Amino acid sequence: MATKTPKAKKQEVLRGIPEIRRFFFRNEKPVYFISATNFNLLGADEWVRNFKFICYIECFDGLHPNVFAPKEEMPHEEFTSIEDINNYLLEHKEVVDYLKSRGKGGKAMFLMFDEKTEELAKKNGLEVCFPPAKMRNFMDNKVNTNRIAEKAGVACVPYVLG
Repeated sequence: MATKTPKAKKQEVLRGIPEIRRFFFRNEKPVYFISATNFNLLGADEWVRNFKFICYIECFDGLHPNVFAPKEEMPHEEFTSIEDINNYLLEHKEVVDYLKSRGKGGKAMFLMFDEKTEELAKKNGLEVCFPPAKMRNFMDNKVNTNRIAEKAGVACVPYVLG
């Protein structure tokens, strides 16, 4: 007996600002911006339903309804990058408990992230809303992007490999 394979869900095409606004207004899945502060996406919670900020620094004295920051400082190595802060947050007990309290799953966005961030997000049931960190790091290299552009027939500013 043959088994049916599930059909891929057809992606909805959004045409124009009103459709984009309606799509995010109807969003059911939790969406988190995890970073040192919420300033990079300040106001996104007004467009995206179920959008929350998880921050290391709480800039609103607890008055912003969509900002969560752990109250207790957990022992950690000195931060040397934004990725370190994000990883700290994803391992922090208060953050883990907060995510669990909001239900299963969700999507996560970061200003910067690495492979460890991806692992911690997955452990917390979160889907990272970006291409993998490995790809981002590869594409962040100017030599690699020039090589890709040249293969695609795109003219590049002259450069020297040495």
